[in-house]
Amino acid sequence: MGIKALLVVLGWVAAVTCFPGFSRGAQSNTRAIIHIPTKSLTSMPLFFGKDKGFFAREAIDADLVLMSPPTAIAALVAGELDFSTTVGAGISATMRGYPIKRILYIQQYVTFALMAAPEIKSVRELIGKSVGAVALTDATAIAAREIIKGNGIDPSAVTFFYTQSTDSSRLALTSRKLSAAMLPPPFAEETQVRGFNRLAEAKDYAPLSGIGLLASSDSLNKNPTKGRSVIRAVLRTMAYMRDPKNHNELVDYILKIHKIDSTVAAEALATVMAVYSKDGTKPRDAVQKEIDIYREALKITKPFTPEELEDMSYLRRAFEEFNR
Repeated sequence: MGIKALLVVLGWVAAVTCFPGFSRGAQSNTRAIIHIPTKSLTSMPLFFGKDKGFFAREAIDADLVLMSPPTAIAALVAGELDFSTTVGAGISATMRGYPIKRILYIQQYVTFALMAAPEIKSVRELIGKSVGAVALTDATAIAAREIIKGNGIDPSAVTFFYTQSTDSSRLALTSRKLSAAMLPPPFAEETQVRGFNRLAEAKDYAPLSGIGLLASSDSLNKNPTKGRSVIRAVLRTMAYMRDPKNHNELVDYILKIHKIDSTVAAEALATVMAVYSKDGTKPRDAVQKEIDIYREALKITKPFTPEELEDMSYLRRAFEEFNR
């Protein structure tokens, strides 16, 4: 099955089965195919914003497609996706010369935690054991290696398994097929309640970007209005989520998706809210540090600057329009 056919199938399944509020937008709306890696809280500004009507308000009919980051990047390069949210996985494609740009930071830093089986009490106890990450070049794998190195361990002393989704990582860990795995909220909090150990936080070891928006330069040039509209929809969603009076609504929304305790849901929400960008940007020095980490991990000798990775002009224009 080709990428285009795969997208049609996955997009329809994701929209119908994972997003109950799905409906075909008004004919006047612009369709935007947006990849999300999982329906965890890291991607909440996308699916919550869709359900609340913030995308429709910007005349965007958002199709949220669930797929693994490597598949999404290939689809983005092929022009079969409008946007991807896995800015970490996209960095290697940009470094290899593909015209992909970051246009928005939703999370300035990743919220993944290294979760381990109950009998494993420290990172050093992972020597000779299996650790789950989503994909070789995405933020979960890079962060896991930084955590391992940060604890004085050669990453080659650990066996990495790439599960293609954080939900698969969670299932592999809880079924004891893995000794540890990188998990986002609320999966990390959920497994912690079940007795699994939270060994380390990714953000404490590397300033890697969490969820954001990626797009191909060709797609942005062909329809710049679509990019700005999607950005505005996300900005509106994030502003709504930051308003304290909406906190209980957000917790209730999480509880409808994840069968967890309300206290756990509130803790997981606080974790992601703490790293949300207030204006869609990320400090330049942190982006440069992230670039250097990826270059080392991917053995890329050519230097890169944040400006080669990003195109914030769409965000600036969208922000101006949003604040009018």
